[in-house]
Amino acid sequence: MDHATHSSAAIRQKLPRMTQIMGLTRWFSVVVVLSSLVGALLMFVIGASNTAEAVLQYLEMMPVLEGAADAAPVGKQASPRVAANLQLLESLDNGLTGLTFLYFAYGIYSLFLTNTNTVSAAPRWLKVENIASLKKTLMEVVAVLLAIMFVRVLAEKILLGDLHWELLTIPISITAIALGTRLMFSEGPVSSSIK
Repeated sequence: MDHATHSSAAIRQKLPRMTQIMGLTRWFSVVVVLSSLVGALLMFVIGASNTAEAVLQYLEMMPVLEGAADAAPVGKQASPRVAANLQLLESLDNGLTGLTFLYFAYGIYSLFLTNTNTVSAAPRWLKVENIASLKKTLMEVVAVLLAIMFVRVLAEKILLGDLHWELLTIPISITAIALGTRLMFSEGPVSSSIK
């Protein structure tokens, strides 16, 4: 009996130190935050570059890029307007991806690296309450990104005259993600067991 009392006292003495050590591991998330910020900046630069290329292509100050030229039917040159539209869809995709990285970086930062005073002072659009709200937002953004990608790919395939049934996998994926998000994060007894 005395041995059991001694070992439980030893566990109580070790628990705070172990808890402190585990608490320090939250700083590992700095790597994720910095990587996401770099990724966001890169996607914003790529998106801005795509927008500039679209404007130059539309004004016919820049030749149609390889991707847009490949999208033209055989024997036809892609018009500057079509090429600009495809570039702008690409820019939209890249910009939204950059915003996603930025939101993810701030979400991880606010959940793991700040105190509650800092989080409450953040703008409403940057507030991340918990991991579940971060996951929900990211899943919604993935569905939107897939929708933008589908429109861009569909436009390219229509220009090529190369539509196949396999292209339907993208809208099916979008629907699956939307339904999964709805089921996981709807209010009611289903969401409480999943969160």
